[in-house]
Amino acid sequence: MNSSDKVSPKTSLPLTDLIVPEFLLGLATAPLLVGLVGTKVVTQALRELGELSEEVFRGDRLPTLNFPSPADPHGDKSASP
Repeated sequence: MNSSDKVSPKTSLPLTDLIVPEFLLGLATAPLLVGLVGTKVVTQALRELGELSEEVFRGDRLPTLNFPSPADPHGDKSASP
């Protein structure tokens, strides 16, 4: 075999020095993605909570209250003869 048939590494770093950063990057990816998705979910939930509270304070979702009509301060003379 010729020496040209052998694959020579492009860097002189040992294999473990190349794998460790890639491994750490792979470990950091999952928590980062969970954090991004979690932030999006929490933001959406807070936005919906704010919209619901606006509806309550505006009164659209409150029940209609039937108040009795005010009594005549001089008495109701038309009802009794």
